[in-house]
Amino acid sequence: MTASPPSRRDVRHRLVDVLSGRRSREEVADWAAEWVMEAEPEVDDEVVWHGLTELAGMDLTVAPDVYLHSVDDLRAWLRRIEEAES
Repeated sequence: MTASPPSRRDVRHRLVDVLSGRRSREEVADWAAEWVMEAEPEVDDEVVWHGLTELAGMDLTVAPDVYLHSVDDLRAWLRRIEEAES
């Protein structure tokens, strides 16, 4: 991938966007999956990598219209990113 690796801020913004309804889970999951599926991802920050792997699966469902990860899960991921940024 030729773009710079995402930052903690990028991951946080994507989560905020989903929680606020500005982006869909599917859109953000696709964005994160591009990084996670790279043969040699250039993501050195463990917090970012963990966030990307979570985001890549945020669109998984257990039933039609029922996501595996709840809104509370997404909020917990956001808190973890915010704590790591401070």
